[in-house]
Amino acid sequence: MPSKPVFSDADKKAIRMRLGELCEECWIAHGYKKTSIKNLCDKAGISIGTFYTLYPTKEDLFSETIELIQKKLTEKVLDINRRRQTKEGFAQSIKELFREYDSKPFLYNVNTPDFQSFVTKLPKDTLQKIKFDSFEAFRQAAQAANLTLKMEPSQAYGILSALLTTVNAKETLSATCDYFAVFDCMTDILVNSIFE
Repeated sequence: MPSKPVFSDADKKAIRMRLGELCEECWIAHGYKKTSIKNLCDKAGISIGTFYTLYPTKEDLFSETIELIQKKLTEKVLDINRRRQTKEGFAQSIKELFREYDSKPFLYNVNTPDFQSFVTKLPKDTLQKIKFDSFEAFRQAAQAANLTLKMEPSQAYGILSALLTTVNAKETLSATCDYFAVFDCMTDILVNSIFE
């Protein structure tokens, strides 16, 4: 009987990193439901047994992947706001975030049946952490931009979150107008209203 491969901590870290990259690629291309553990393992060159020594469930890999994606997005937004400490810079970071959401609907459109099937399998504390991280990212971006709010942070966050959900209205808006131009105009108006 063949012995199981023994992986060092460095090996495990490298495999986890590769699985995260593959998870993001497959999630973008096919969605959560159509991304199988077998497919990920085949692409990573590992056995399904090895996968389960690293992740108890498929959702654990997806949760870790979404956290890494959020960190990358947050860092991108923070970088823009550190370099351009103006309302215009803040608005630009929101516009870039919106375009990222638009380019990868499987990752960011939380209202799709595909995304909902993922979310319903997550523990409540994981869902709460994702929601908190979004608010924390907003707070950090405003701080990095060195801007002063005209209202409570939770209200400003709610306004910008609502603005970002217009990504779900793309088909309707695109039929009659330049979808991005509308978003950009709304962003400029709202950022001017939110910050002093």
